[in-house]
Amino acid sequence: MDPSVKETVGEPSHQPPSVAAPPRSRLAPIAIPVAMFGLGIALVPPLLVTIALRLRQISPDNATTNLGLVLGVGAVCAFIANPLAGRISDRTTSRFGMRKPWILFGAALGYVGIAMIAVAPNVGVLLVGWAIGQTGFNFALAALIAMLPDQVPTSRRGRVASFISLGQNITLVAGTFLVQLFPAGLAQGLVPSAVGILILLAVIAPVRDRRLEHRPTEPFGIRQLFGSFVFDPRRHPDLGWAWLTRFCLFVSQFTATTYLPYFLIDRIGVQESQTATVVFQATLVNGVGLILTTVLGGWLSDRSQRRKPFVIGSAVVAGVGLLVLATSTDLTTMFVGQLILGAGIGAFLSVELALITDVLPSDETSGKDLGVINIAQALPQSLLPTAAPSVVAAFGYPGLFVGGALFAVLGALSITRVKNVR
Repeated sequence: MDPSVKETVGEPSHQPPSVAAPPRSRLAPIAIPVAMFGLGIALVPPLLVTIALRLRQISPDNATTNLGLVLGVGAVCAFIANPLAGRISDRTTSRFGMRKPWILFGAALGYVGIAMIAVAPNVGVLLVGWAIGQTGFNFALAALIAMLPDQVPTSRRGRVASFISLGQNITLVAGTFLVQLFPAGLAQGLVPSAVGILILLAVIAPVRDRRLEHRPTEPFGIRQLFGSFVFDPRRHPDLGWAWLTRFCLFVSQFTATTYLPYFLIDRIGVQESQTATVVFQATLVNGVGLILTTVLGGWLSDRSQRRKPFVIGSAVVAGVGLLVLATSTDLTTMFVGQLILGAGIGAFLSVELALITDVLPSDETSGKDLGVINIAQALPQSLLPTAAPSVVAAFGYPGLFVGGALFAVLGALSITRVKNVR
């Protein structure tokens, strides 16, 4: 992250000689959230709907197991791509900027994967397609998130981060809305993601990107490559506790979304032909909860200069929403649970990204460090598809949702250990 943008009240900012001045763009506080919205639209339809439905078409008897396999492998690819892309973008000296070339590359590669999913004749091709898609979209995501500390001063990050989170999570509604407009087939698989990528590229193109004038002097060998995936929590404990909080809350969120189509079919009794529509309705209700808390949470956080109370409260609310889902046997109760869960996750996401940028340990490795932080979002996507079938088999869907609520509580406890942010 550029030291000229990592500022605190009363402290002067300093411009390192290797960074072209001035690095900020006035468009960035608007463009970054809208770009995140577009990237989410590209990613959400396969993640929530189309992969699950395609697997039921390709191999109906093994759909649940195959969904876990496909999502798990894709999440591992996200796990690898995110911090690696952040590290590479920190070192990029392109005349087009540090971040934008990787956003373009990632979006193009991601759509190749989406196209493979749409035409996949078997589970193997679909798995490879999702691996490519996750790799590409997470390259774009890492570079896009790194623009936040590049472009936005600390005093405004809560508000901008809340809009980023709002854009990212409204995509649950927008993406599933686009999917249910099309019958199962090529259009359902290809059009929603194409719309999202066009939005992403259109809004990010005019942003003036941060540029490096000179190549970093630090070598980039095997040691540095593997260092892209870790940080030392003993040296940076606040970042470690923030990482754990994010991990716990995203476990909570993904317990309610990963197997949502199958939950609706198996427990609520929704017909398979209506699943896409009901998933859209559920994410719409969830999105209402998100909207009610996201913008307000970011604004209040900036006004009060406090982050932790909002994270703790949001984790408790999310846990309550998951407990309601655990008791649901009809659509009405399920929608209530989604509304409460959305309110909790929205409040959490409105402040946690700002909190994380406040505790980043290094001004020169913000892309890499944010990439490692994003592992806390990708890792649950890898672990849940592997663990969830066994949990559902042993305890049913209520056990899965109760487990998610427990992780929300753990997230609330872990954030209390952060010392240098109020």
